[in-house]
Amino acid sequence: MDTLKIKLVKSKEDLEQTINIRKEVFVKEQNVPLDIEVDRRDPESEHFIAFLDNEPIGCARIRTNKNYARLERIAILKKHRCKGFGTELTKFLIDYCRKQNYGEIVIHSQNYVIDFYKKLGFKTRGDTFLEADIEHKEMYLDIS
Repeated sequence: MDTLKIKLVKSKEDLEQTINIRKEVFVKEQNVPLDIEVDRRDPESEHFIAFLDNEPIGCARIRTNKNYARLERIAILKKHRCKGFGTELTKFLIDYCRKQNYGEIVIHSQNYVIDFYKKLGFKTRGDTFLEADIEHKEMYLDIS
């Protein structure tokens, strides 16, 4: 597998690249309205970007709430999916949250990727709900 480089976004350019990936994946592919995808929570979030040979191919953001972290906007560009990069990015985020001493990680997972997160140790809780007209389920991972 090619080497994925993941880093915390610190520059305006990297943030713009994460937004472009999200627009491609969520707005164009999944028809999420732009005003829902790029929201008021972006400024309060930590953003991450994944590069493959200096090409931005994935992103995520983390929002925190007391003792848990919420992983959001995890995306890999279509041509790079099913190659292990989503797993690598998510494991990086889990490790990052552990180092920040959060006790739990929460994800609102789209239903079609629940099994992906289960393989990484996440468990479902609650009922299915709609977010941007897409079925989701809350998932959590105890990292305390």
